[in-house]
Amino acid sequence: MAAERIPYTYHSLSVPGGGFVTGFLFHPKTPNILYCRTDIGGTYRYDFDEERWVSLIDHATDPGAWETYPLSIALDPNQPDWLYAMVGLHPDHKIAFSENRGETWSYFDPPVVGEDGRTATMHGNAPGRSTGERLVVDPYDSEILYMGTMEDGLWKTTDRCRTWQRLTVAAPGKPNETNISFVELDPASGGPGRPAARLVVGTNGQQGSPGGDVRGPSVYLSLDGGASFAPIPGEPEPVIGGTKDYPGYVGQRAAFAGPYLFVSYAAYNIGWSGWHTYGCDTGKCYDGALFRYELDGEGRVVEALDLTPPNVIEPGFRDPEAPGRRLGYGISGIGVDPQAPGTLICSTITAAPDTIYRSTDYGRTWTPILSGLAIGRIDWNTAYQQPKYNGNGSLIHWMSDLKINPFNRDMAVFNTGAGIFVSRNLTAADRGEPVEWANFNEGVEETVHLNVYSPPAGDVKAIDIIGDYGGIVFTDLDRPVENSFANGQGDRWITAMNADYPDADPNLLVTTPRGNWTGRTKGGLILSRDQGRTWTLLPNPEGLSPAVDEWLKELARPNVTSGWTAISADGRTILWVLGLPVYASRAVYTRDEGKTWARSILYGADGERLPEDVLPALPFKVMADRVNPDVFYGFSDHAEGRGFYASVDGGATFHAAPAPEGFPRVDLAGIDSEQHYEIRVESGAEGVIWLAMQAGGLWRLVYDRERNAFDGARVSRPGDFIKRIGLGKPLEGSPFMTLFTSGTIGGEYGFYRSHDGGATWLRINDDRHQYGDIRSIAGDPRVFGRVYVATGTRGLVYGEPV
Repeated sequence: MAAERIPYTYHSLSVPGGGFVTGFLFHPKTPNILYCRTDIGGTYRYDFDEERWVSLIDHATDPGAWETYPLSIALDPNQPDWLYAMVGLHPDHKIAFSENRGETWSYFDPPVVGEDGRTATMHGNAPGRSTGERLVVDPYDSEILYMGTMEDGLWKTTDRCRTWQRLTVAAPGKPNETNISFVELDPASGGPGRPAARLVVGTNGQQGSPGGDVRGPSVYLSLDGGASFAPIPGEPEPVIGGTKDYPGYVGQRAAFAGPYLFVSYAAYNIGWSGWHTYGCDTGKCYDGALFRYELDGEGRVVEALDLTPPNVIEPGFRDPEAPGRRLGYGISGIGVDPQAPGTLICSTITAAPDTIYRSTDYGRTWTPILSGLAIGRIDWNTAYQQPKYNGNGSLIHWMSDLKINPFNRDMAVFNTGAGIFVSRNLTAADRGEPVEWANFNEGVEETVHLNVYSPPAGDVKAIDIIGDYGGIVFTDLDRPVENSFANGQGDRWITAMNADYPDADPNLLVTTPRGNWTGRTKGGLILSRDQGRTWTLLPNPEGLSPAVDEWLKELARPNVTSGWTAISADGRTILWVLGLPVYASRAVYTRDEGKTWARSILYGADGERLPEDVLPALPFKVMADRVNPDVFYGFSDHAEGRGFYASVDGGATFHAAPAPEGFPRVDLAGIDSEQHYEIRVESGAEGVIWLAMQAGGLWRLVYDRERNAFDGARVSRPGDFIKRIGLGKPLEGSPFMTLFTSGTIGGEYGFYRSHDGGATWLRINDDRHQYGDIRSIAGDPRVFGRVYVATGTRGLVYGEPV
């Protein structure tokens, strides 16, 4: 039976942009239609009237979060309201289709590729996601689409995704290529009643390898609608020398312009993801090129020219170990101006800094129009992206795509790993004037939020722990963030795992972030006395054990996880479990804010101290009791019934404690993306712990200090799936804190609240406000009914009763 539903409204706690936007599409025939795809946050449509982006995946449920990972999007030139998206997350893969610009969706199955019924895979957060579109619609026949996959090759449908035929893309005498980097059709090769015949396809060159892990031909050309393909002649040769992992250029994107085909190339020559290492998401690019292929009337290549823009970033670049290297970075984005033949723009990828070039003579000459802070002008209207918060430099990176509005020559957009930028005076370059750019993130919320908290007092209403940006405190729920956790110079820390504060003094806040990519901050344990406005990096716990010292050395490097922390109810004791995963061998505590440290000692159920050789493999996550300053809880892998520990001496020692019979046998110590089970220690009630155990339901445990045991039971009904748990202000007259959860209750997925300890539930969202992957939920202890929902796909949102 479905739960009663209470009307709620939901709004973003805005961190504009924030994530990797992977591509754009303007409609070629109808003005004011623009979409972007993101790697983990779904697809957005730009509303030109409201001047903001509109999310097209808010309806996606947590079980249906596969819909929020678009690998490619496609538009039908003859149907301006139609939109396709290749979406998926193992084991679910679909081709999503909308006939109303993303308002509603239906779904096609991809082609079956395995005898077991397995379909072609597609996932928007996979290595190589930074390249061009892999799904295209024939400009003259809406029934024909081409689709490139990352594992299962190139496919064609002639009945609009109902059935598929696999096409052969192979070098002579070599197997069929399986990993497709882009597909591009030439509209000039068809006409009304005559489908386009010419298409170009990028591959990772694996199957055509000549041997020795050298990539074979990357780009292939078909002149007969995909019936046959041949490697395009004149491609750049692999650079041999220097780094030797998978050398060879991979086509990133392509664009037809008049009699020419332009192809951008990047060579990564690193093995982070094997043959799949060919996008900016896999590391520093080794080299790049931009080639122009002149086509004759039949579409055959008559000339291949290397028209790579000159290196203005490092003009004298030379690698003595690999003389063939051109640049030391790649070329990726290509944008053609259809109103001005010969005019196009292109972008570097993983350059320092990434740069945009513009040509008005089909690539013969180039002018840089944006490079760091030196060339071009940028209006940093997204506050946290301003140079003063980013080492006084530009945070622009991963500039893999850029497009010119086909109906407005002055408007161009480009992507980054932190959102979108726009220019509205692109043609100023024709007059020798600076091209102006600005953040273009209004409405885009594409950050991954790992944990969220709402303190019981102070100006701060929500504390947000966020991937890539460390943490944020919100005093105004409807105002975009100014900056994330940063030092006195404004240099931010990045990805933290959690935060903690004593309820008696929520101004005191601790968290364990990573050091940022610039090296201006180092990972470790940081403390704030003013609820997250200013921070101090505490001294490290050096010399306690080889395991701790080894991780401290790692923390000196950028982007290394610091671990998990907890602070006692009186604010005097701080526990820190270093590393990822968190293991008992790295559990330490301080009672003087890091001046001195000691290790936490663990004891088993038999009362014996656990051997040192056990601790490096014992998962261990700690939390503080919200009332008793002497009590901390340790959570471990409960697979063998040893998942619970308790300390009654302020974290100096932990003793294994039995759990109630029937408690799920799972690992409770996961953090980051492995935090499958949310645990909340109740405020104002000593020893009370709530655990959201997914299919295992919702459990309420009470720690009995005298017996050193956890008592309690599952409070949710059998069959209910409880993914997250938060606690908020009680209903007036109720002895229970309000519980908030996401999950499936009574067979219906949604967000819910309970006023009777989980016996009954009220649904507090509708089917259009689901927000995909839910990472954490918190109730507001001061405002009844308010809930904060941290997502891995749609930023951070809060809901309130209507």
